[in-house]
Amino acid sequence: MSKIRMSQDELSLISTLEGITGALAIDCIWEKEDNRVIFIVRRNDTGKVIGRGGTTIQRLREYFKKNIEVVEYSERIEKFVTNTLAPAKTKNVEIIEKSGRKTVIVTVIQREKGKAIGKNGRNIQRSRLLLKRHFGVNNVIIQCPN
Repeated sequence: MSKIRMSQDELSLISTLEGITGALAIDCIWEKEDNRVIFIVRRNDTGKVIGRGGTTIQRLREYFKKNIEVVEYSERIEKFVTNTLAPAKTKNVEIIEKSGRKTVIVTVIQREKGKAIGKNGRNIQRSRLLLKRHFGVNNVIIQCPN
């Protein structure tokens, strides 16, 4: 993938996150219209951002006055897909490349489908955004086995 572009505000958010938590952020997306900040952090740093009992992430939300979401990065696309859809549990991730377009098909059991999609589609939208940005994926589809 090409180098990720971040605004000065996003770089500032990363700097503050790293200073407060000690976690290393790889990327940050500030969706101003939703007042949401998505941090992509180094493997094994998610716990530093969440904190014991969620105390650190709650402190960050109060400090930034924004909804903070954290996704753990992985160089393996299948693992990254799973991380972007957490807390939903995925059964299978399939990547289909056709005519220069990448589609990811994620299989979840029926009771996990709502979590994977999220309220108003927020989780699937986050997954699509991050997978496009980091792996050039054009679409993410959630499916349940019959």
